[in-house]
Amino acid sequence: MTQKMGSKPNIREWVRDRILFLAVAIFVIGASGYITSGQLLSHDSIWLHPLKEFALLLSLIGVVSLGYELFLRELTFNEYKDALQELMNPDAVRLGIKGIYKNRSELGQRTSFDELFQNVKQEIFIGGSSLLSISTASRELLKAKILHGVNVRLLLMDPHSPVVDLIVKQGGGRATFINEIKTSLLLLQKLQVELNELEGQPTKGALQVHTYSVIPSHSFISVDDDEHDGVIIADIGPYLGRSLPRPSMIVAKKKNGMYDYWREMNQLMWDDSSPIKLENPNLLESGTRALVFASGRETECYHFESDTWQNAAICKMGEHWRSVKGSQWVWVRETLSPEEVQTGGRHKFRLRFEYPCERSDGLTRAELLVRADDECRITVNDFSLTNNFSGADYAEPFFIDIRNHIKCGANEVHFELVNFAKHDAKSQEDDTAGLIYRLHIEYRQ
Repeated sequence: MTQKMGSKPNIREWVRDRILFLAVAIFVIGASGYITSGQLLSHDSIWLHPLKEFALLLSLIGVVSLGYELFLRELTFNEYKDALQELMNPDAVRLGIKGIYKNRSELGQRTSFDELFQNVKQEIFIGGSSLLSISTASRELLKAKILHGVNVRLLLMDPHSPVVDLIVKQGGGRATFINEIKTSLLLLQKLQVELNELEGQPTKGALQVHTYSVIPSHSFISVDDDEHDGVIIADIGPYLGRSLPRPSMIVAKKKNGMYDYWREMNQLMWDDSSPIKLENPNLLESGTRALVFASGRETECYHFESDTWQNAAICKMGEHWRSVKGSQWVWVRETLSPEEVQTGGRHKFRLRFEYPCERSDGLTRAELLVRADDECRITVNDFSLTNNFSGADYAEPFFIDIRNHIKCGANEVHFELVNFAKHDAKSQEDDTAGLIYRLHIEYRQ
């Protein structure tokens, strides 16, 4: 727990935050006393055995305290939490609802794809609009799961569907949505090629991709729906191409609960879809290729102390921050230091990538989507953009066309972020800073 700045220290909180240290200290003191008592007192002393027994008792208290803190207290807390939830919200428990979140950003703060897929045994089944987050941020994770025998089914919209045109018009006529779908298909095709090249994997699972041509009833992530510990995450409501957030729920198996309903809805969407042949070299009937770069641990940040570029950290999101599909909020560290909260700070980040430049007129698209908190200046290959970009809670991220600044070979995009001081902040959580972006490049072969 972070102590509030400017408040008087609380001895109870101090002890609670350092209980593990105290348990170890008690054990060390007791064990040291037991070992050294024979050296401090003679073997004929009447105090030797009482002292050794007291020291042994002290060390056992330390071991028991340490075990309680590491295992039993967390277990007891979870049991009390589950019991309290049943008292406070019996309907949700009866229906198997483990959580309801107002949007995907809030859900992302609760659980990540890594955590969700960590213990999957048989199948991952995902349905959505473009699945860009899956095909970018979780691509390597899915690949690893497939190589370990997990079957993956992916369901997304058909880029040639008239429904997609309708959604594009609702988004102001920009082709961003349809390009997201095409990019996902190209990246999934590349994943399938990589899987095909890895022969000799006896436990390798299957990757199946289907598309549908109607507005879906919902988006979902289903993990091991045939297992007793299966979980489904479902967005409540159809995707209509608007920026209005859709609430999400996490549902576990419960007799007469919501799980079977969502499972049936997911299967209906799959049964009404059409398979995509990822092995088809002309998947989209075009000679285009796509590159997608998103903020994450691969983003580099500059450390002034060591004068080096190092991998950025996934940072804690602000309460009202919004995401960018396929990307993660990054900063120098997970949270701001107390000094940064009081004085503010300025940090530099960079993205480096290679553009193959197979044709002089091949580049057809280079779009950068970005959000920042507090303020960001962007430089592309030494060309400084004139605007300052900010607004982590805006409905839409900044949409920047950098096609004229991309060159053949090595490219660099630099982000210089300014975090303003917040003098009335009482803790690090009261002032947050971060960067999130996605760069999408398309080119003709």
